[in-house]
Amino acid sequence: MIGRSVAALLTVLWLSQAQARAEPVRISHVEPFPPLAELKNGRSEGLAIDIVRAAAARAGIEVEFVALPLEQFRLSLKDGRADAIFLGIAPENLSIFDFSDPVLTTAGAFYVRAPAPEPESPPALAGKIVVTPRAGPLAEYIKMNAPAVNIVLTTDYEESLTRVMRGEATAAALNYHVGTVLAARLFPGQFTVPRRMFREVPQAIGVLKGEHAPFLSGLNIGLAAIRADGTWQRINTRWMGQPGQ
Repeated sequence: MIGRSVAALLTVLWLSQAQARAEPVRISHVEPFPPLAELKNGRSEGLAIDIVRAAAARAGIEVEFVALPLEQFRLSLKDGRADAIFLGIAPENLSIFDFSDPVLTTAGAFYVRAPAPEPESPPALAGKIVVTPRAGPLAEYIKMNAPAVNIVLTTDYEESLTRVMRGEATAAALNYHVGTVLAARLFPGQFTVPRRMFREVPQAIGVLKGEHAPFLSGLNIGLAAIRADGTWQRINTRWMGQPGQ
C-alpha cells in the first residue's frame, strides 16, 4: 500500500510539473504501420494512437506523436526526438525499456504469395528463406523455435513483402494487423491472407530504463479507466470491427 501511495503521489507531482511546463510527452511510432499507427494529412491516427490518446486524456497527460521510419524510431529516444515509443513487450526489450501496461495485443503471421497455403508453424519453413524487419520482434523468436529456417533481415514491411513477391523469399514474418493491411494495399490479392498466428506480443508504450516512471504510472491509470468504461473496446470495434485483446 505504501508503494502504491508513493507512486500515486509521484504521478500527481509529475503531471502538475508537466502541465506547468506545458510540454507534451512525445511518443514515436513507425510510419506507416496501419491500422495501428499511420500519418495522414500531417496527423497520426490509428487503433493504437486512438487508445493512447484516450488514455492520456483521461489521465490529464498531453501527448504528441512523432512518425518515423521503422529503422529510426528506436533511435528517437537517444537523439531527443521522442520521450517514449510504441513497442512490443518482448523479452529482448525488457533489459532496455520500461513499459506501460499493454495498449493492445498483436501476433506474428506468415505472408506467402497466393495461392500457396500459409505455413502451419515456423518449423514448417525449415530450409526456406523467411524475411522480417530487423527492428521487429519476430526474428529472434523464429531463430529460437525454428533454427532450420533461414532468416533474412530487411529494412521494413514493404521490403519484406516485395522480396516475397520477387521470389527471393518463401514467406515474410510480420505483425498480423499491419501485414494484412499493407499486403492488401501494396499487392492487392497477391498474398494469402493468414489465418494462423504465432507469438502473441503485447504492444505498449516504452521508455528508456529508469526514465519517465511517473508518466508510465499516469498512463496506466488512464488505460485502466478507458478499459473500465468501455472506451477501449469501442475504439477496437471502430477500427477492427471485432473485439480486441
